Amino acid sequence: MPRPSQTDPVERALVLILKRERERVGISATKLAEQIGISRTTITHLENDDARPTFWVLRKIAAGLKVDISECVVEALEAEVKAKPNKKR
Repeated sequence: MPRPSQTDPVERALVLILKRERERVGISATKLAEQIGISRTTITHLENDDARPTFWVLRKIAAGLKVDISECVVEALEAEVKAKPNKKR
């Protein structure tokens, strides 16, 4: 079984947030890729956890979906905080 490419949970959450937004607006990976000037395989590899994203690619995807990348990052960070058990000091 191959190991996931996106080992950072925040990175994975960010990709999944953008995938959710892509599906919510009803645009295919192919159409989005054409609109933003990257390959469809880049998008599908990211969404399938077969590649690690660069911030530049994440920004392009967010812009193509007309979502604020900073809001997506905050949401991803909040998801990580919720997923971590509380540690007593």
